Amino acid sequence: YRVAGKTGTAQIPVPGGYDKEGTIASFVGFGPVPNPQVIILVKLDRPKTSTWAADTAAPAFQRLAERLFVVLGIPPEDMAVAEVAR
Repeated sequence: YRVAGKTGTAQIPVPGGYDKEGTIASFVGFGPVPNPQVIILVKLDRPKTSTWAADTAAPAFQRLAERLFVVLGIPPEDMAVAEVAR
């Protein structure tokens, strides 16, 4: 499946500044492209494995989107056709 999206990593405000360790990681994406049928926002408060959304929220989006496309009966893209179209 082809999807599009954007990561976000934000500091958490605390009195006097920002949390030195915790972040909020997010990924918002839609798909399948070019005819999107779903939009998904993944937001993780203080992820434990990494502070970066690319390492945490984006993979969660991928797993969720792949399962959702199957449940919705959206067929996977034929990658051979996709390569020719480029």
